Parts: sequence; structure tokens; C-alpha cells
Amino acid sequence: MPELSCTVRRVGDYESRTEEYEISYSVEDAKPRGLRIKYQAARAYEINAALDAAVETARVAVSEAHSGLARPTYEALSQFTWRAIQSAKYEGGKARTSRLEL
Repeated sequence: MPELSCTVRRVGDYESRTEEYEISYSVEDAKPRGLRIKYQAARAYEINAALDAAVETARVAVSEAHSGLARPTYEALSQFTWRAIQSAKYEGGKARTSRLEL
């Protein structure tokens, strides 16, 4: 079964209240799709806007890989992305990869 891979790396000042991440999505051998997000941890609207942009990028990656794949819901992609971001938060810039079965 194909998987959506999400690779996240924290960039910028790790001591700042503003968090910045590079996120890349890929499905199997398809061209990866990436983006860079930035938000202040205390501002929910900034986090939501960043997740919206990330989910849209993930949807593009899935649709370009295979048109016949099941499309995960917005909520599933949002939760998947948020968990991937949190797994990379304290890694000191080291990339972390998470996978979601499609």
C-alpha cells in the first residue's frame, strides 16, 4: 500500500517563540512537494494558517503521485502534519520522517 511521507526539519532560532519548519511530502517515487512554514506558538490562528498551507501541499503531493489513491481527509492530514512537526521540534535541526498509509 502506498504511503505519504512527511519529512520535517526545524530551522531558524530554536530559542525563539517563533517556530519555523521546512516540510516535504512525497508518495513513493513521485516528485516531493515542500514548503516552509513559520508561526508564533502562542497564536493559534498562525498555527492553523500554517497547517492549512501544509495540508494543501500534502494534497497536491498525493494527487500528483497517483490519481487512483484514496484521498485522506483534511483532518487526517492536519493531524498527521502536526504530529510530524512536533516530532521534529526538539531535534536541533535534524530532519524527522513520518509516514501515513494511503
